[in-house]
Amino acid sequence: MHVSRQCATVPLMKKKTNFVASLTNATEQTLCVVNGVIGDKLEESRIGLATKMALYAEDKPVTLTKRSLKQKKLNPSGKICILAHGSCGSEKGWGFPENAEENYGSQLQKDFGLIPFFLRYNSGLHISTNGKRLSDLLEKLVRGYPQKVNELVLVGHSMGGLVFRSACHYGQKKNKKWVRLVSKIFYIASPHAGTHLEKIGKLTTVILNQIPNPITKIIGYVGDLRSNGIKDLRHGYLTDEAWQERDAERLFYWPQNQTPLLKKTDHYFICGTLSKAADSKMGRLFGDGLVHPASGTGQTWFSSHGTPVSPDHCKIIPGISHHRLQKSRRVYAQIRYWIHQPSHLKQRPYWINKTLSK
Repeated sequence: MHVSRQCATVPLMKKKTNFVASLTNATEQTLCVVNGVIGDKLEESRIGLATKMALYAEDKPVTLTKRSLKQKKLNPSGKICILAHGSCGSEKGWGFPENAEENYGSQLQKDFGLIPFFLRYNSGLHISTNGKRLSDLLEKLVRGYPQKVNELVLVGHSMGGLVFRSACHYGQKKNKKWVRLVSKIFYIASPHAGTHLEKIGKLTTVILNQIPNPITKIIGYVGDLRSNGIKDLRHGYLTDEAWQERDAERLFYWPQNQTPLLKKTDHYFICGTLSKAADSKMGRLFGDGLVHPASGTGQTWFSSHGTPVSPDHCKIIPGISHHRLQKSRRVYAQIRYWIHQPSHLKQRPYWINKTLSK
């Protein structure tokens, strides 16, 4: 059985090599998608196709030195917002459907004077790897910025929100300057408790590997080649310790290393449902098609494994898909409302799974 599987994987690996070679002519958007699926393998191969983390402004990567940032002639504001895409995405996915030149970043600049920077990263890497790299990148931005930075606002879609949480964790551990400047973090459809889709992917490979047939075992083996970034989405792993735990690869597993939200920062959670009614059975079952509202607001079966947030800092928007949440004026209207909200209305932390069950 082992020999059959080994022989059958030889042509598969050859096809994989040919496929990787063909990517040299692929478009940027295609490469971002491929990086999400096998980005960890691309980085290991060192063939130059792995996406490098960078901040973008005006559709161009920014060199984070004082000289370069001065040449950008940015609005002299000490307030910055960072926008991070999700798995298989890129910095170009934020444009509103009716006008791609407008997005959450441009609107935040117009309404609140926040200078937007858009993050691009290899979403196939572990979330913790991207978190550490982002922490270093934001430190360079803050220290190289022409003006004194007074405030950082973070907006993350899907995996992007988890990368922000990981970056805050590692930035705080190393006492980075940028962490102390974060005032608000907006999580848009971020799977804090993992995604059902990745759990189904894991379940499928487990079943295929149990069938005593070399073909099904090969299919299961190929399915298990999906990137570390995608696998981290199964339970929402944010740190190295989380995915390195002995049982971390199990399908049914409660992570023991819980990562708290950044203190002295306002956290806001936005989710969507495909159904027109947010509290319908369809909405509760399928969510936005990829992320369940419970996971998007930090809910788990047990409150000790959940994420403590204020119920007033959660919003479920009906009739919208996962990807549309990244570029919806309804979502931006909610972000704008929360930023306008007076500080005295801030609520005490609350286990959100208790509020959603009502």
